[in-house]
Amino acid sequence: MDASITRIQKKGQEGFSLLELMIALVLGLLISAAAIQVFLLNQKSVSNQQSLMNIQNSAIFGLDSVVRDVRLANLRSSQPYIDDKILYSGIVLSPTNLSAHYSGVGAAQQLDFTIDEKLLSRSEIGLSNLKDKKSDQLVIQYKVTVPNQFDCEGKGLAVDTYVVQRYFLREDNKKNNDPNKALVLACKATSYTETDSTTNKSLVGLDGNGEIIIPRVDHFSVLLEVANDGMNSSCSNKTTVSSEDGRLDCFSYMTIADYLKITVDPKPQIVAVKIGMLVRATDSSGQDGFFKDTDTFEVLQTKGALTVDEKNKLYLRKTVTQTIALRNGFGIEN
Repeated sequence: MDASITRIQKKGQEGFSLLELMIALVLGLLISAAAIQVFLLNQKSVSNQQSLMNIQNSAIFGLDSVVRDVRLANLRSSQPYIDDKILYSGIVLSPTNLSAHYSGVGAAQQLDFTIDEKLLSRSEIGLSNLKDKKSDQLVIQYKVTVPNQFDCEGKGLAVDTYVVQRYFLREDNKKNNDPNKALVLACKATSYTETDSTTNKSLVGLDGNGEIIIPRVDHFSVLLEVANDGMNSSCSNKTTVSSEDGRLDCFSYMTIADYLKITVDPKPQIVAVKIGMLVRATDSSGQDGFFKDTDTFEVLQTKGALTVDEKNKLYLRKTVTQTIALRNGFGIEN
């Protein structure tokens, strides 16, 4: 009887076999691997959402401040329309838009005012992270009509002064694992008075780094919407006037460079500005397995791939565009 009990107790104390242990170990590893995969996917999803929120914040808040100021362009100008010859014109395209300081008399009279062309609205003049491309530059101006106003750099403005603001891309001094150049959309501002416009020979304060508006922008493009009166019905010819009926009935978009090339006088009125940016997240979202160096981005009239960099695939990007009607530049009389 005692021997039988002893045998039963010994049999009940037997453990797992090696095969059972191996099966249990494999099942445990599979479950752990699945759990880790779910964790990594969730982490990637959270990282992507944070990057998208980062881009959205930059696009919404940064772009909103640009749009708000550009809408002021041509406010209280000498004329209710915009081109490259009108004094105080809302889009600054030439020295004539900034100064009425002439020297000489009669046929010898000429504008006695100089400004670096790099400080005016121009196409393909600035930095870009699109391969073999250059960004545009937009320069606007408006008149301060109420007190307690500030320019894009946060400087207080005096009533009845003209504010000039230059939007451009430059490199950020602070870098953090950035691919290519750490480009930002910046704004540099200055101001002058009507008296200055008749005496000054240059405009001081428009060059320099300015203040950062959007922290990471790979490319910046600008198009001008122009309008003309009495264009042919197809609007195929953007510079030849066929009739005058007091209506702006032909609209088209063109680059700043193409606008400056127009030889007819006066040029078509500028009634709106369209800006486009390739905005990049400031934080990495991890490796993007679908990213290719040949992937192209289209920003208004510019299309190209990023300059090759191993870290390009670590960041999300989004193209944002905005059309801004210039309510102060829709005058009809030419």
